[in-house]
Amino acid sequence: MKYRKAINRLAGFCLFVSVTACSTENAVVGSIGVSDVKSSGCKASASMLDSRPEYYNSFAGKQSVLRLSLGADNIVNARFADFTDNCAIDLFHVDVSSSDGKIVLVLYPDKDMLTNCICQYDVDFKMQNIVPGSYQLEVYHTTADKQISKGNMVYSGTVSLEKGKEVVLTMSR
Repeated sequence: MKYRKAINRLAGFCLFVSVTACSTENAVVGSIGVSDVKSSGCKASASMLDSRPEYYNSFAGKQSVLRLSLGADNIVNARFADFTDNCAIDLFHVDVSSSDGKIVLVLYPDKDMLTNCICQYDVDFKMQNIVPGSYQLEVYHTTADKQISKGNMVYSGTVSLEKGKEVVLTMSR
């Protein structure tokens, strides 16, 4: 009789463990990370001092885009295309944070310098641990201090990421 109760309890415990271990209802996803950040050199430039005003204004006013493509491995291949910043930048960095369905991306240069010209750059990077779904996305283009504010927000909206489908977002500047 003593053994029967012990065996029943052990069998019940094993059944409980096997049922809860196989549950896929709440998949746990690790924190989002960024890797493989690569900056292009200056692709095109304009100077207030050396350019015609209409060319400079057109160049400075061109909107950049962010391209996002979710792969089968839950890695997003991303590219900031034609981002405008000063001509003295050697390297860009990308930081990401996430919580409660919201992703915040911060694009910032390695250093700040005053110049009289601006360049267009591309910045490629990867984000890990992104599952398909809809996210609230905020994108900031800051100086090297990485301080975010409404003034340096370049995108805010909902983005739906699906495997194998590219999303193109137009930045406000």
